[in-house]
Amino acid sequence: MAWINEEDMKAIRSQADIVDIIGKYIAVEKSGRGFKAQCPFHDDHDPSMSISEEKQIFKCFVCGAGGNVFSFVQKFENITFPEAVYKVAQMINYPLELPGIQVREKPDPFAKERKILEEYTGYMAYELFSEEGAQAYSQLRERKFDDELIRKFQIGFAPSAGQSEHFFSAKHFAPDDLVNAGVLNDGRAVFVDRIMIPIHDPKGRLVGYTARRTAESEYIPKYINTASTPLYEKGKLIFNYHRAKDAARKSGRAILCEGAMDVLGLEKADLHEGIACLGTAFTGDQLQLIERLKVPVHVWYDNDRAGKKAAYTFGKAAMGRGIPFSIVSNDGAKDPDEVFGQFGAQEVRRIADHTISFVEFLFQYLPDQYNLDNYEDKKAFAQEMNHAIVNTADEFERAGYFSRLKDLTGFDFSSVNASPVQERINKREPRRPAYIPKVQDGRQKAEWIILSSILYSKQFSLRFKEEIGFFKDELYRQLSLYIYDLYRLKDSIDADELFAHIEEEDVRNLLASLVSSNEEPGEELFEDSLWKIKECTISEQIDKINEQIRILRDPAQKVTLAKTKSVLIEERNKIRNRKEG
Repeated sequence: MAWINEEDMKAIRSQADIVDIIGKYIAVEKSGRGFKAQCPFHDDHDPSMSISEEKQIFKCFVCGAGGNVFSFVQKFENITFPEAVYKVAQMINYPLELPGIQVREKPDPFAKERKILEEYTGYMAYELFSEEGAQAYSQLRERKFDDELIRKFQIGFAPSAGQSEHFFSAKHFAPDDLVNAGVLNDGRAVFVDRIMIPIHDPKGRLVGYTARRTAESEYIPKYINTASTPLYEKGKLIFNYHRAKDAARKSGRAILCEGAMDVLGLEKADLHEGIACLGTAFTGDQLQLIERLKVPVHVWYDNDRAGKKAAYTFGKAAMGRGIPFSIVSNDGAKDPDEVFGQFGAQEVRRIADHTISFVEFLFQYLPDQYNLDNYEDKKAFAQEMNHAIVNTADEFERAGYFSRLKDLTGFDFSSVNASPVQERINKREPRRPAYIPKVQDGRQKAEWIILSSILYSKQFSLRFKEEIGFFKDELYRQLSLYIYDLYRLKDSIDADELFAHIEEEDVRNLLASLVSSNEEPGEELFEDSLWKIKECTISEQIDKINEQIRILRDPAQKVTLAKTKSVLIEERNKIRNRKEG
């Protein structure tokens, strides 16, 4: 490990969010203050893996697997620790040079389809600037697309079916692979005479297209997307997510739109945090992606009936997952691209900042969905509003909202709702105990506390070494040696750095248990545990003497052992009296 620069290690650890990295391998979902997932290291049917974003560790409460971001990648990929560091660095685009490292990549089962999409995208980008693409290019220029934006988003033009099919043939692409890539159907090119906007997965890999017609005709759909393929699963994709995620974290928000053109309208206004769901329905996978951004969402949907319904649907789903969001108040009923075309970038930015709460949106939207002259409808409306107020409004907002609801319906919810703090307590999942490799007896519990104490305090480490010096539990002993080794160089220990030094998987799992246990070691608990170990050590010596006395025949030897035993009993009694006192 000496040849991995420590500064690089720290930088990668600080930039690599463990939730994001694990989410690239398995499905991760929000759970209380942390995240959970089905453990990939045993046959797990219920989410038993806990992921702490705060501590940047994972821990399975069934099989005991645990560690930091590097440990997860190492175990999942079955690679060496340096390879795992290098792989994580690649995932976050950190410039790490490690001579001699060759990460063993798993073969991509869809490599042929990806190659088709990459080459076809390049071909269509060329066609946009050709004579055949002149009309499409002209339309883009009329909508104020400059060449930089066109190239950034790899926008192209799909020519006639014959030209695309000739391209496929010249490249010797197999028909089955073309079908799997979503560009050929029944022997014909899928996209014809359309402006092509590539769609990528969350990792930035090309998976399909959204395509806009160039000819105005009521018989031709304005937009078509790639049909479902092995690479393109609409419910798992968010347009521009791979580009927008960093911009969203920098700006402190994401702007959710309905379609790709809306996102491009935001880009024209120099807003790079735009994303689109490519439809109105939101799936759990898409919500999970948005959740990972860890920023509030500004929902900018059209102000027509369909757009309002889509905003309502998203709002209910986001509220259920605790995603912070607000609704863009757009009285002009125009999407970002239309606003940019008519009023320019400043107006796009102004509208993007002009938001209302979900509750405010519901006060405007829901009265048209319920008949408030009907008692049952009015009651259902009031209950839905109450649910939104309780789950999205801060305490200082609630009184005003309940007052408005009472004026509108006559129902008063202000006195029957718990405070926001109590609401969160009611929702909080029961805390799961930390995984411990085996059932703990008195001494092992004391050693657990001591081990936790010396992990967080060099002073406790020195005291334990001086007064006792060793752990009875072999696994604890191994971890303590790593801790002592680091304390020779430093006055405090960073858990991530300690993970990097540990080679044995079971020792890493033990460290993960300690870090995830949330036990706060203190002077009194350390002191009690220290005396407990001393008491247990004496009791074990007494038990050995009793066994020796039982098997010895020499009376003189028995008397000598009995005297030693008496001294030990006296010492043990002093310890017990001290503890009781």
